[in-house]
Amino acid sequence: MLKVHEFFSVATQLAYNAAIIINQIRLSPDIGQKQKGIDDPVTIADIKAQTYIVQQLHKHWPQLKIVGEESTVYDQPIDLPDTHCNRYTEDIFSKTPNNIKVRSEYEIDDLCVWVDPLDGTLDFVLGKYDCVTTLIGLSYKKQALIGIISQPFIKISEQQYEFKPKIYFGHHPQKRIFYTYDIQSLIPFELKKASYDPSNIILCTQDKRLTEEKLQKIKSLGCSLLQMGGSGKKSLTVLEGKGDIFFYLGVRMCKWDICAPDALFQAFGGRFVGLEGQIYQYNSEDKTYDNPYGHLASIHGELVDKFLPKTTGML
Repeated sequence: MLKVHEFFSVATQLAYNAAIIINQIRLSPDIGQKQKGIDDPVTIADIKAQTYIVQQLHKHWPQLKIVGEESTVYDQPIDLPDTHCNRYTEDIFSKTPNNIKVRSEYEIDDLCVWVDPLDGTLDFVLGKYDCVTTLIGLSYKKQALIGIISQPFIKISEQQYEFKPKIYFGHHPQKRIFYTYDIQSLIPFELKKASYDPSNIILCTQDKRLTEEKLQKIKSLGCSLLQMGGSGKKSLTVLEGKGDIFFYLGVRMCKWDICAPDALFQAFGGRFVGLEGQIYQYNSEDKTYDNPYGHLASIHGELVDKFLPKTTGML
């Protein structure tokens, strides 16, 4: 069995240490950039961070299924400490805000971890570091259950970024999302669900791989637009209440891009679906992990219901 508090203990350390790896590579003379496809780079940071995450997860749960974005393994020693599973206690994650007890352990065979070690690699290469995140999602019986999103950098000015990791995490049955800035604090902060202005819905969407035709379709939804890179960055913008809807008109995102956000949006009572309302299945045995549906997501379920009639058929 996998216990929720033990998984969060390990995964938050992994997210923080992945941020250290990403920053180390950012500051190195050569980030090892290569192209996997058109506008689809990979760097040493992607490969090293994923290798560390997978190694440490299997140290604690050898039978745990893991699907990661990168197919290459980092073959050099990684000078970071081993993780431990007793950082948090079970009571932090055992009850909802209404004091209802939630499930705290799950069968290993029914779980799969979905890892994007460096979401927003193209932004990383371009020096837009605030769009970089690490995503660790855990699915149970092919449905998103747990989400961890780490944002290593904050933007200080137009060209200046500070390394200041912030890690968001939660499992949706508990209906809570927590965050922390380090791996020493034993009690995390709690993120409160933001409200929205019905007269000014803010839609977060892509700023790359976007044709004029697609942009006009997005504008036809009648929302204020925030355009940015990275599934994790757009998800955090909504989770923090700076945006209201995460909208993606395309098929380029994969299951490791959306499992963690899916779980966190559900924790706030939201929905994370395809543009025609499809429910995502996180099946480790699929031949491809692409997402063919685009997506419409919000922490406010009523906004998804409102916009689905407009987005159906748009892709």
